[in-house]
Amino acid sequence: MRAEGTFRGRLRSFAEVRAWAEAFAAAVGADRNATLRLVLVLEELFTNTVIHGDTAEGERPIWVALASRAGAIEVTYEDAGPAFNPLADAEKPRAESRSFGTERAGGLGLALVRGLSATARYARVGGRNRITLTVPTDGPPPTPPAAAQ
Repeated sequence: MRAEGTFRGRLRSFAEVRAWAEAFAAAVGADRNATLRLVLVLEELFTNTVIHGDTAEGERPIWVALASRAGAIEVTYEDAGPAFNPLADAEKPRAESRSFGTERAGGLGLALVRGLSATARYARVGGRNRITLTVPTDGPPPTPPAAAQ
């Protein structure tokens, strides 16, 4: 099963994204935990696009495609903001080494997205940022690799 949606780049539009993603997850039989992971990943990406993406609120669309895969939901998320690869910094920030309120763009929220995804990749395609990732639907999220010391 596959579904595609185009949403307005404004914070209040996320309610529509959430309802759409929850309906998709229910249709493919994802459990509550997998659905929550999917929604959290989409919320972080969507919020980052609207707040940090240098977009005129509501002027640029955000495209999302969801596809059912064996044991996962594949998410393809696109925005037309300036080029930004949220996966460029492969090392996940270590929470114990950060002070509250010192987050930077690409910080804790994007680490959360990577941590809740089994796979993630970025491409700049046709003037759009494209993030493709898989959110597991069978069991707990993947265990992140140990940070290099």
